[in-house]
Amino acid sequence: MLPVSDIERAAAFYEGLGMTRVPSINPRIAWMQFGPNQLHLWRSDDAHPYNGWNHEPSPHFAAFCDDIHAALERVPQLGGTVLQTVKTRPHDGSFYFFALDLDGNRFELMQPNPNAPKLEA
Repeated sequence: MLPVSDIERAAAFYEGLGMTRVPSINPRIAWMQFGPNQLHLWRSDDAHPYNGWNHEPSPHFAAFCDDIHAALERVPQLGGTVLQTVKTRPHDGSFYFFALDLDGNRFELMQPNPNAPKLEA
């Protein structure tokens, strides 16, 4: 769950990133579906905004996307803040970046790299 200042605004932001709003059992919580996962958004003044890289690990969620570079461009178009350019993980070659949503919640988007060498078990 993420605390947000405006549920409808936050739901629209995450819909813009490809999540789907699904029915919730609680009218005060928006359920956002992405793949087999859900993100729950609730109205709260007690947000936990990102407080800088020197406070790792700061709370965040991570989700896969189909096109990491399109997602990187989409975040600021939706009003979010990109914290870094797309990087490659040294251990598996996947692509990722971190960003902030409209309430300062940090999140990570990732994309597998089909050209990365497979790790030996």
